[in-house]
Amino acid sequence: MLKGLQNKMSGKLQFLSDEDCEKIHYASLEVLRDVGLKIESRYALDALEGMGCDVSKRTSIVKFPNYLVEDCLRACPHSVKLYGLDSKYNINVEKKRTYVSTGSGYGVIDEKNNMARAGTLKDVRDATLIAHHLDNIHSIVPPMMGVSDIPSNIATPTIVSETLKYTNKTIEFYLTGAPESKNEVDSLISLCELVAGGPANLKRRPFAMLAFDPSSPLAYLEDHIMSMFKCIDAGIPVTIMPGVVGGATAPITISGILVQSNAEFLGGVVLANIAQKGASVLYGHYNSIMNMQTGNYSAGSVEMGIIGSCVAQLGNWYGIPTNGFFPMSDSHIPDQQVGYEKMMQWTLSTLGGMNYLSGAGNVENGTMISLEQLVIDNEVVGMVDRMLKGVQVDDERIGMDTISKVGPGGSYFKQTHTLKWSGDECFSPRISEKESFSSWSGENVITKAKAEVDVILHDVETPVHKDIIKDIEIFQKGLR
Repeated sequence: MLKGLQNKMSGKLQFLSDEDCEKIHYASLEVLRDVGLKIESRYALDALEGMGCDVSKRTSIVKFPNYLVEDCLRACPHSVKLYGLDSKYNINVEKKRTYVSTGSGYGVIDEKNNMARAGTLKDVRDATLIAHHLDNIHSIVPPMMGVSDIPSNIATPTIVSETLKYTNKTIEFYLTGAPESKNEVDSLISLCELVAGGPANLKRRPFAMLAFDPSSPLAYLEDHIMSMFKCIDAGIPVTIMPGVVGGATAPITISGILVQSNAEFLGGVVLANIAQKGASVLYGHYNSIMNMQTGNYSAGSVEMGIIGSCVAQLGNWYGIPTNGFFPMSDSHIPDQQVGYEKMMQWTLSTLGGMNYLSGAGNVENGTMISLEQLVIDNEVVGMVDRMLKGVQVDDERIGMDTISKVGPGGSYFKQTHTLKWSGDECFSPRISEKESFSSWSGENVITKAKAEVDVILHDVETPVHKDIIKDIEIFQKGLR
């Protein structure tokens, strides 16, 4: 099993006190009880009415009694385990642990000219293969939400199946929601059952999870509800991922964002319990703010990291694993802005205790993928991992015997203590520049990342067994 980022420092950063979490919780219950959610599914409306909710069939507004929400919360599992097609890639999404996944987009920053272009199925293959061979990328979100060389009505199952041809790591998928893609969730479940070796194997050892978002503010669409029900029935864990935009689809204040998005999440927990009592759910987050000067969604804002840290705290308070669809940046290409915006969000969210994070490789508000950025983010996550290990103070690490041996004016360079602990205590970067200026080759982190991309794509092959690839290719032909 992959250990992920073992988070000794998890929860050390607390924007919210326990009293704050309690206040947000009860305010969310008040929203659900007095304002309600719009539930655009006749089946769900009937089920919720039978569970004791106040349901208006005319407006589709559902008001939830407090006791029902609390009961469904208590049934939620405290961890969610996913099983890689190779068991060494198993992950257990739980408290005090963080896993990192790739991001996704509609296009690619072309490494040859640094210009944006539409994504293709080859880009799905390339990004997946690179991510599979990066040690700090533990799971994979299919790198494209859509590609230019595949019809939109079969895009999602084609992209997910192409991803599964190039990695044995676990995956998280989502639905594009294209109007003509009515059966995409059925196709995806069939694909997962095929790769797992049958429906029973998928239920016993799920390797994928679904991420979907409510329609903010305070609404759930029928397609999302029914897709959630079908995935839960198939044994696929579900991330309920509110994505409110402060100032547009939620209050501009962070506490207002937290109350509304938490109410949307809690409503989703009740919906999940229609399908199965105690269904495996994760508390998701890609909430942010609107840039009040431009009116744009601000994915790279520091507030997104702060909100992520708060959502992690709320998830810990509930005892439910958390999942963030970020870090992201508003910059259009790999540059300094991507570095400081994403590092801020990595740091805030992991110190807050987020358990699963996507976003590796993303630029441009999460709409573009850069293969070079994916390699850079792998290095950034290595630094975050070192930060999360914290500082251990014990007799061995203090090294009093070595201090006495070296004495005043001596050198520690060749001491046994130095050789023993340097690898464990110090992060060793692969592409960051560490030479003196006089020894510098003239390369920067982008050119070094490009070189690593080229090496991986030239030298490595898919780790997936040829029989599984053959079955997936038959599945892909059937889509057309």
